[in-house]
Order: sequence, then structure tokens, then C-alpha cells
Amino acid sequence: MKQALAIMMLLTLAAVFASADEQAETAFAERALKAHETAADTHLALARWCFKQGMNVEGHAQGQRALALVPQHEKTLRELGYRKRRVDGQDTWELDAKRAPPAADAEGIKQETRRKYREERDKAYKAAAVEYVKLARYAEGVDLPAHARAAYELAVGYDPLNETALAGAGWAKDENGDWLSPAESRERAATAEALAAAPEAAPVKTLPEWAPQVFENKGKAVKVGSFTVIGSGDNLAEFGKYAHAAAALLASLLGGEPAEMRLVVTLGKVEHEAYCKARHPGVPAFLDHKWIAAEHEAEVLNADDERTSLERAVYAIALLEVRRRCGDAQFPWFEVAFAGNLTRRLLGRVSVVEFSGEARGPSEPGRWKRALQMQVAEGQQPELGKALVSRAPDEGQTILLHFFVRYLCQARAVALPAFCGAYRQEHDVEASMKAAWDQDSAQMEAAFLEWFKS
Repeated sequence: MKQALAIMMLLTLAAVFASADEQAETAFAERALKAHETAADTHLALARWCFKQGMNVEGHAQGQRALALVPQHEKTLRELGYRKRRVDGQDTWELDAKRAPPAADAEGIKQETRRKYREERDKAYKAAAVEYVKLARYAEGVDLPAHARAAYELAVGYDPLNETALAGAGWAKDENGDWLSPAESRERAATAEALAAAPEAAPVKTLPEWAPQVFENKGKAVKVGSFTVIGSGDNLAEFGKYAHAAAALLASLLGGEPAEMRLVVTLGKVEHEAYCKARHPGVPAFLDHKWIAAEHEAEVLNADDERTSLERAVYAIALLEVRRRCGDAQFPWFEVAFAGNLTRRLLGRVSVVEFSGEARGPSEPGRWKRALQMQVAEGQQPELGKALVSRAPDEGQTILLHFFVRYLCQARAVALPAFCGAYRQEHDVEASMKAAWDQDSAQMEAAFLEWFKS
């Protein structure tokens, strides 16, 4: 009897808690709807402002953002030219093209008008972020952590400088005070692990027959994992560590294991020229290069700035490893952007547009990111479809592709090996995209821009 009574009490308590959970869910849903309606009104106001100024493209974009939050936001639907009709007893909204605002911008819009719009937009977005922070705090108060996290993430989307929203969405500050997203934090942890996992350098006694000619009998070598590093300097082990980490990170993304590879580090012009003559006779153009990537062997010209030299090594190794898996593709964007991302991860920098290996590019969180952010905000970013098939991407396309590959690594990493295989087999970007992600470049661009804006 006591056992039955205890069971009844447990069932009663469970019902009470379930009811409390349901009540909290219902109350949160009501508050979330109000927050969405407030944000939708904000987008509508911005849309109306844009239409009055002839900024029709941005006006339609703001209208669509309102409808994404509240699909039946009547004022927005009417503003975009929709009419409500009753069909078979149901209210239906139909677009009336005659009432809809033009799709293209009016001519002669002044830069001052666009600047004023950005000010109004940023002010409105900050206010929307505050409302979503309030919603998140409410969710925390009623023990709905997943709901709170989602609300904080919405707030970050509106105001990426709102520190309360950033912390609530799982962002964290690094040693320099920069905010890192959860994906970036995981990426940094994996990078640190790859560097720490590099084996200790072991001396190699037997050098290739050409080594004395290149290093004037001062050459030596070390073995670090699958890499044999040859040179006359004292930092060969460091080069091996970074080469091993680059190959390991790339293998974790594209599958397979790092290949046995040789990395040659030349000190100064004399050793570099001797290497080119010994290993690539008859190719005088290599004399002007600061790094050379050949099959299973890369050469790097050591510089006064060791980080510059390490960057060249990481970049060259990444190119070789991507080519080994994906082949010499018709379009170089994948291998170049991958190499740039690995130099960013391991050394905090990216490589330049030209394939020269010069490390004169700024840090990735600096000018590159700001440049693309400004272009995206203006709707003037390079088209992804055109960048993908460019044989010699310009700086804007290179920046776009750099972040696109970063997006693939963070958001689509599971399908990267399939893409690499399709890329090698098809030699066609669109076919490879569809094979791995069932999306063409236009669809991928839309998904990428949503990721980048957030």
C-alpha cells in the first residue's frame, strides 16, 4: 500500500513539473512572439525609409527579414505589394506586381543617403538586440537554457558588440580581448592540440645526394612525424612541428593521413639558388619565388622574420596536401583558400592574393574581415559563383573565398571529404557542390552570407 502511495505521489509530482514546464514554454512563446513582432516592426520601418529614398533592394531585404520573423506580418505584406484575398474560405496573400515597390534601386542615390541609412539601421538593430537579451534573461529565469541561448544568438545577430549577448551565446574573449565564437573557440582548441601533438624531432643521419651541393656540407635533417626537414639552420624542429600540425589539421578536415613529405629550408639567396638548380634545373622562374611546392617536397626561403618563414612552410604544405587529395584542380580557389586558412589558424595571418608566398597580408581579423563586412553590408560583395571559377582571383574574390572555405570548415566539415572527392572527379565546381551538399553556388552563397553576418 505504501509503495502504491509513493508511486502515486511521484506521478503527481511529475505531472506538476510537466505542467510547470509547459507553462514556462507557453509564457516564453508569448514573449518571443512579442519580441519578434517588435523586431519585425523595426525591419518594416527601415524598409519604408529605404523605399522613400529609392533604396529598393535594401527595402525588399528588410521586408523579407520582417517576414522571416513573423510570416503573416500584415503591414509588411502590404508594404511589399501583397493583397489579402479569401480563397475557399481561407485568407490568402497574393503579390500584386503593380503595387509592389520596384526591385532595382533608383538612380542617383547619394552616398550620404546610404550613410544615413546605415546609422538608422545600426541604431534600430541595437535596440532589437536589447529586446532579445531581455527575452533570453526571462528564459534563464524560468530554467529554459536552450531557449535563452537561441535568444542570445538572435541578439548577437543584431548587435555583434553587445557583450551580454555574446557571453550568453557562448562567445568568449581571447588573450587579446577579442571575442571568439563557439566555433572559433573549438577551432583554436583543435589548433593548439595539433601543435602539441607534433612528435619530438629526431635527427636524420642520411641526407639526399643533392644536399651537400645546396648546403655546402653544412646541411642537417630532422624527422618530425611524416616530415623530413632539411636545412642548415637551427630551427628545423620548429618547421617540422608546424608542418606536421598543418598536415594533421588538414587530414582531420579532408580525411586520410598525412603523406611522407620533405621540407627544405634554405638560408639566404645562395642556398635558394643552389636548391633551384639542383632540384628544378631549367626552371629559372623559381629563382624569384620565396617558396616552391613540388610533388612530396616543398622548399621555403628562410627570412629574418621566422613567423614569415613558418607561414610560407604551412602554406606550401597545405597546397601539397590538398592537391594530393583533390588533384590539380582547374580552378585554384579551394587549395589557395585552404592554405590561407591554415596559416591563419597556426600563425594568426593569411597569405596574399598572388601565389608568391609573401607574408605582407594583414591579420585575418583586421582589414580582410572589415573589408568583406562592409561589402556585405552594402550588398556589393564579389559573387561567389564567379570567384569559384576564377583562375586568378583578385583581392576581393580571395577574401571572399578565404571566408567561404572557413565557413565550409566550420559549418559543413562533415561533407568536405565528399566534396574533395567530387572536385577531383568532376573538375566542375557546380557538379561538385551538388554532389557534396546538394546545393549550387548561389544557394551556398546565401547560406554562407547568413553565417558570415552572424
